[in-house]
Amino acid sequence: MPTDYQDIYDHVISSEPRYNAAENSPGYAACLMWSDRIRAAGGPALDVGCGVGFVVQLLSGNIFGLDSYGTDISRVAVERAAARTSADRVRLMEGEKIPFADGQFGLVTCFDVLEHIDESDVVGMRDELRRVLRPGGLLFCTASCRPAGMVDHHGENLHRTVRGPEWWAERFSPEEYLVRRAHSDVVMWWRKP
Repeated sequence: MPTDYQDIYDHVISSEPRYNAAENSPGYAACLMWSDRIRAAGGPALDVGCGVGFVVQLLSGNIFGLDSYGTDISRVAVERAAARTSADRVRLMEGEKIPFADGQFGLVTCFDVLEHIDESDVVGMRDELRRVLRPGGLLFCTASCRPAGMVDHHGENLHRTVRGPEWWAERFSPEEYLVRRAHSDVVMWWRKP
C-alpha cells in the first residue's frame, strides 16, 4: 500500500510547532548560506516540499527578488504557505507529479524532503525535480542522513529513507555535493544540460 504522505504531513504541520518556525527551516538557512549560487541560477524558482512557505517567501523577497513558487503534499502546509506568500504562488502536490509544466524553472530547490519519502519513491521524485527544470537550470537539494527525532502519528520515523551521502549521490548524480557532518546531511547541486 502506498504511503499516505498527505495524511502524515497534514498531521505534522498541524501539531508540531517546529515545522512552523522559520528558524527551524533547513531550506531557509541553506538559501542564505549559498545565496551566490541561487542568485547565479536566477528564476523563476520552485521550492518542492515547501512546507509553510518560508523559502518561497525568502526567494521572492528583497534578498533574492526571484519569481518564486512552492508545492507541498500537505494541504495544511499549502494553506499556510499561501497565506504567507499568495494563493497563486503555492500548489498542492497530489500524488507523485509536481503540478507545474516541464522546463518551467531556472531554479528548483528541495530541502530536507527526500529522506521523508520511501526509498522506492526517491528516483521518481528526482525525475520530477529534473522535469520541471529548464535547460541550464539548477537543482539544489539537501537530504538528511540520520533518523529524525520524531515519529509520525502511526509511530514511524519521519525520515523514511535514512542513507549515507554516497547513496544519495548515486541516485542524483550531482555535479557537486557536500557532506556536512555537523548537520548529518548531504547538499547536492545538479545543472540540467
